[in-house]
Amino acid sequence: MCFFGGGAKAAPAPKKAEFEDAPPVVTGKQTGVDDPKDTTKATDKLKMDRKKREGTYVEPTADTNLERTTSLLTRRGGGNKTAQQKANIARNKAKAKSLAKARIKNKAR
Repeated sequence: MCFFGGGAKAAPAPKKAEFEDAPPVVTGKQTGVDDPKDTTKATDKLKMDRKKREGTYVEPTADTNLERTTSLLTRRGGGNKTAQQKANIARNKAKAKSLAKARIKNKAR
C-alpha cells in the first residue's frame, strides 16, 4: 500500500488569460538570427498597445499621475475620526504611558 505520493502527477493547467483580448505571451529564443528580439519587451509592447486601444493606458511620465502618486504616498491613512475615537486614542496613549512608567519604576527597585 502506498500512502504518500508515488502516483503520476497531473500536467499543469495552462495559464488563463488576464482578459478576453489578451496578447500572446512571447517566450523562447530566436535561433539563426543576428539580432534576436527581447521577448519580454515584445510582450510588454503588446500589452501597452491593447491598453491604448481600450483607452485604459496611463502615461507613466504624465504630471497628473506624478501628483496623484505623491499625494497617495505622502498622505496619512485613517481618514476623519469622530470625537469619541479621538478621546479613545488619547486615553489609550495616556494609559500606555502610565503603564510604561510603572514598569520602569518596578525595574529600578
